[in-house]
Amino acid sequence: MKWRLLFCLFVLAGLSSCKDYPEESINDWTHLKDFPGAARASASTFVVGDKAYVCLGRAAWKADFLKDLWEYDSQTDTWTRKTDFPGVPRVKAVAGVIGTKAYVGMGAIGPYASTNLYSDFWEYDTQTDTWTQRKSFPGSGKNDLFSAVVNGSLYVTLGYDGVKIIRETWKYEPSTDTWTQLEKAPYGANNMAGFTLGNSFYVGSGFNGYNLDCFYEYNTVSQKWSKRADLPAARILSNGMAINSKGYVLLGRYWNGALNGGRLLSDIVEYDPTDNSWTKRGDFPGGARQNAVVFTIGGKGYVAMGEDDVECKRDVWMFRP
Repeated sequence: MKWRLLFCLFVLAGLSSCKDYPEESINDWTHLKDFPGAARASASTFVVGDKAYVCLGRAAWKADFLKDLWEYDSQTDTWTRKTDFPGVPRVKAVAGVIGTKAYVGMGAIGPYASTNLYSDFWEYDTQTDTWTQRKSFPGSGKNDLFSAVVNGSLYVTLGYDGVKIIRETWKYEPSTDTWTQLEKAPYGANNMAGFTLGNSFYVGSGFNGYNLDCFYEYNTVSQKWSKRADLPAARILSNGMAINSKGYVLLGRYWNGALNGGRLLSDIVEYDPTDNSWTKRGDFPGGARQNAVVFTIGGKGYVAMGEDDVECKRDVWMFRP
């Protein structure tokens, strides 16, 4: 009798945790030319005008780390190799654009011990194709940081220090080359995803002992964190982007075991900040994957590269929401 009661309670708990979200698939997808460089995962990306840039990453699982930089012209669907990143090859470096200059730094090279995490920080001038070293990041977490640019400042938060997950939040001001520590994030995680909307950046999902579906907003004006609606499904190693005042989280993995155990994800979900709601937007036609590259140009989203459980990818796709 006791085991039947426990079983019923388990079923009811499972039913009560199910989430019902509206669904509206994205149908406008275009398969573009493949990336001509090495297929890669865990690369960094930034956008200036109608051009996107992809750098760093790895060409194999925990191996073949890269330092090359490529420019993508969205008008001609062509890629051009630019000057290599001057630091050590690495994965999961932060990247953001302020004006015509990009800022790239931190990240790691495996295995992810504290001795293999980096704090160096670099400025890339897209007009002269040159790199300049800036003040190193003073925070503890240097791998798996989330980064966002809001109103001319670069923000980084969360991350991993080689031993534990970090909740620190920092702001970088390029005009003075200074870092300022802000209020800690209300949760800790690595392998999270997020985006910028208005005066805020949003970050959530990730891993901290288990897969997470929580989501938070940091308002850069009030300098306060706020809880937002949970994602439709928990995930790690996903990507985030913003298009036309809405945020998107896509791809990744539901982790369930050693190394890459679990299942890869291909779904896309859309966040509307006006009513704090999520909508399921169907699946990525290129197939399930993790550690992809995503960016936005002219109201269109781009999804490229990444990896599945067999190989790193070099395909590139564009969609209109």
